[in-house]
Amino acid sequence: MSTATNFQFRFLAVATIGLAGVLCYVNTFPGEFVWDDVSSVLIHKHVQDPSKFTQLFMEDQHAFGRGQGNFYRPLVSVSFMVDYLLSRPPGAESAMGPNGPVISTFVFHLTNMLWHMAAALLFFAVLVRLDAPRFVQLAAPLLYVCHPLHTEAVAYISGRADPMSAAFMFAALLFALQNDRSKRRIASTVLSCLCFALAVISKESALILPALLVLAFLLFRAKVGATDESHAFRPLPALLGSLVLLGAYVALRTFVLKFQSDTAPRDLSMGQRIAEVGQAFALYLKLIFVPTGLHMERTLDGYPAWLAIVGYALLLVCVGVFLGAWVRGNYRIAFGMGLFLVGWFPVSGAIPLNAPMAEHWLYVPLAGFLLAFLELFWTVLGSRAPKLAYPLVYAACALFVALTVQRNLDWRSNESLYLSTLKYNPTSARIQYNLAVTYEDLLHNPFGARRHYEEVIKLYAKKKAGMQFDEKSEPFWDEELESHLHLGQLFMQEQRFDKAVSHLATLMRISPNEQNRWMVASASIGLGQCMLAAGQPDEARKYIEQAGAIDPERKPEVDRMLKMLFGKAVS
Repeated sequence: MSTATNFQFRFLAVATIGLAGVLCYVNTFPGEFVWDDVSSVLIHKHVQDPSKFTQLFMEDQHAFGRGQGNFYRPLVSVSFMVDYLLSRPPGAESAMGPNGPVISTFVFHLTNMLWHMAAALLFFAVLVRLDAPRFVQLAAPLLYVCHPLHTEAVAYISGRADPMSAAFMFAALLFALQNDRSKRRIASTVLSCLCFALAVISKESALILPALLVLAFLLFRAKVGATDESHAFRPLPALLGSLVLLGAYVALRTFVLKFQSDTAPRDLSMGQRIAEVGQAFALYLKLIFVPTGLHMERTLDGYPAWLAIVGYALLLVCVGVFLGAWVRGNYRIAFGMGLFLVGWFPVSGAIPLNAPMAEHWLYVPLAGFLLAFLELFWTVLGSRAPKLAYPLVYAACALFVALTVQRNLDWRSNESLYLSTLKYNPTSARIQYNLAVTYEDLLHNPFGARRHYEEVIKLYAKKKAGMQFDEKSEPFWDEELESHLHLGQLFMQEQRFDKAVSHLATLMRISPNEQNRWMVASASIGLGQCMLAAGQPDEARKYIEQAGAIDPERKPEVDRMLKMLFGKAVS
């Protein structure tokens, strides 16, 4: 490969990376809409209506989902709009299913794969710009495109924000690292700033780019010397532009797009947070080298305290590699490790988040780690034994392709996704609940639904066992209440009214609020129907009338029901 011209090498590298991407993700094409795809696409009225294009830039990505979110990712929603228009049957309205329009997922999955390949190819272009050894130029993006950690961002339609944001980030870096002072340099700076803006409105994690440009500025200055102005300040114009854009974005989100999320960060003590940062770091490094047991509902419960010590020791090693490479002038190793650490810190847990760790959070940091690791690998081994280095990388890629293809199967449907997740985290109440809803609404399997609703209630009962409260202050969670409601309705369908009453009555113990009044009203109606079946019409009427008082929006429905059952509505 060393005898090939630059053009030949780059052509073969691009073809190899592209082919690897296709091999990894072609089996995702038949996959269904899963998890948040419903709120991202299927019930998102603005995504489905081109006339609402500008509205996508003024709202949360899950504006039509339940509750409020804080995901300002309009460019992702625009891409969903395009995919939806291409997937919609021509000249006819789509048939409606339980979750919304029934449309093909092929274009959505194809787009995800193309964005992932674009991110890998732009990563390759950055390595070419950094004048990395050919081995690193090929091996890093090849391992990157195949790595199973990325399945959560590629096989999952709503995971698209990661590859989109990463592609624009790598493009911004590429344009920022120009080394000429001509008009082309001005154009490159403008394009770098544009790509940064597009990255940020694809996913908030792109806000780390100015820090990466600071790192690039300092490293290039250290590498070539402060007197070489044409090289030392290559990233500086793009850095200044990105800082201006960063300030504008922060102002926009602070004073205009002030979304409020219903999902609060986890409430941990400082000691717990410090321990979890170390534990998560150790597990992240393990997943980079041994990407097995992947799932989307990670928790650090049950991991030993000493794992945090291991994690912090590994963190010190990474920091040491970064500093050592900087001092020795190995600027690509320093830049790669810096990219890894800068990308990891916002998701490390040091800043409170709603989860201790997630595989897709490594989408960008993994690129930096691969750059640093493979540069070290080539320095220590590759230059002396290239015949060994390339086969090792190809073997790793083959293994990664197999693991990725296998992991993609977990994402093919809601049922397969939730079942695979419960293998590793059976105590996740929200996964148990989502699987129950899948069985009830999509697969019409009431027995499977009942089994998992009951599991949700058991999990919350265990959670309450360690708490102190009286009957009036007993805490309830939304998934717990909804499980009681669904169980009540399922038992009513089976005409097991005594069981139904026991579950529906649980909801009548809470004080209705704006968020849960619809549940309490539904339970009240269900109790009325149970009373009617038990031959107690007066009690039935009382419960049904009460539903209208609990949720005034359902008053017309309640009046119609009363008129049908008793001949007249409530006065």
